[in-house]
Formats: sequence, structure tokens, C-alpha cells
Amino acid sequence: MNFKRTLVKYTAALSIFFTGISTISAAATVHADEVSTPVVTTVKKTSDVTKKRNAIVKLAKKEIGKPYVWGATGPSAFDCSGLTTYVYKNAANQILPRTTYGQITLGKTIPVSTKTLKKGDLLFWGNYHVAIYIGSGKFVHAPAPGQNVKTQTLASFFPSSAKRVID
Repeated sequence: MNFKRTLVKYTAALSIFFTGISTISAAATVHADEVSTPVVTTVKKTSDVTKKRNAIVKLAKKEIGKPYVWGATGPSAFDCSGLTTYVYKNAANQILPRTTYGQITLGKTIPVSTKTLKKGDLLFWGNYHVAIYIGSGKFVHAPAPGQNVKTQTLASFFPSSAKRVID
């Protein structure tokens, strides 16, 4: 009987080793006399931070095509900081200051690089424009009067700084 318990623990340890760090493996509590083979359950878990980041990206993309209106905070029109305020509040339950001037004071400054940026990071052009990084070198923003909320690449309009407010 002791051999079977050891086998269950050994199998669970091997499962953890082979499935890697990104998954969580747990051996079910089993009495050796109840089951002749080990029972192992593997569950993938996404962190709350990752869920928030993905929700921010999803909602930001949903707003693409809506018009830029100075001072607008959604849901039918936005200015740049109105878009970020709306998306963070409704996707991640995070309240941001209303203006770009206030938003640039938040979070941790990070290098503007596709290697360091994460989905949901705020991108800034001076202290007058803000956008949401959505991954793969792209961001969503409300650019200017006469334009709609849209996606652009870092290569086409490179920000001067970035801040991480979801950690």
C-alpha cells in the first residue's frame, strides 16, 4: 500500500515537471487501496492581472470606429484620455484621472519597447496624448478631431513614454 502512495506522489511530481511552470498540477487525494492507478488533474490558471489586461484590450478594440470628440468620455464618442478612462473603468474596474496630465503621473515608467510593453500599458506622447497598448507593436487611441478611434503601430506614431498601471 505504501508503494502505491509513493507512486501517486511520484507521478504528480513528474506531471508538474513535464507540464511546465505555466500550468498547475495537483494530485487528487487518493487512498492506495481505492485506486490502482494515480489520479492527476491539470488545470491552467490565468492570473487576475492577465485577465484585466485582456479585458482592457478587448474593450479598447470594441471602441474602434467611434468618433473623436474633444472632452467626450464615451460610450459613443471619445477624446484620447476619455477613451483610456472609459476602457480602464469598464474593463478592469480601475479609475484613472480624467486627463492625460493626470494619467501620466500614475504607475511605473517602463521603456517603450515591444520587449517590455505589456497589453494594457498606457502610451504617452509628451503630456498631451495617451493611448492603450494592445500587443504586437500596436495601440488603440482616439487621435484627433475629424478622426475615429483606431489602431496604429508603434512604427507609425512612436510614443515618448509608457506607464504600467495594471500590475
